[in-house]
Amino acid sequence: MQFQTPTAWDSARYDAYTFYLAMSHLRTARPRVVYMAFDETDDWAHGRRYDRVLDALNRTDGYLKELWTWLQSQPDYRRTHILITTDHGRGRTAEDWNTHGAKIEGAQDTWMAFVSPAMPQRGEWRDHPPLHTNQAAATMASWLGVDWTAGRPGAGRPVK
Repeated sequence: MQFQTPTAWDSARYDAYTFYLAMSHLRTARPRVVYMAFDETDDWAHGRRYDRVLDALNRTDGYLKELWTWLQSQPDYRRTHILITTDHGRGRTAEDWNTHGAKIEGAQDTWMAFVSPAMPQRGEWRDHPPLHTNQAAATMASWLGVDWTAGRPGAGRPVK
């Protein structure tokens, strides 16, 4: 169906397809790791469609709620770790909120959210050293008992 549903973009599908394909894979293959990348907020922002960005964010919140509810209903997934982040920030002004890149102030700022039995701290982490996106892979690997930084001296360290 995803190929029969034209999108406004040449290189992205609607997030609903990404989510429901991933959920189907979780239910049937029972993998240890799943990666989901949602694109709609970025793509709608590039089109300066703030209304659609907000709609996509609302749907993504619903997807995360559905994912969490399903994971908690599965005995073998109740202690699942989840890392939610973005691959880049966006501009901070009315002129550049729709874009990102090396020359756009604000695009260097991202955020991460952790849902993990390994991290008892809840809420916003105040007075914490800045986190960096190069720490995401090391953090997820540490949850699997893998030392991502071994043999990768330039890699970020796991978030504890």
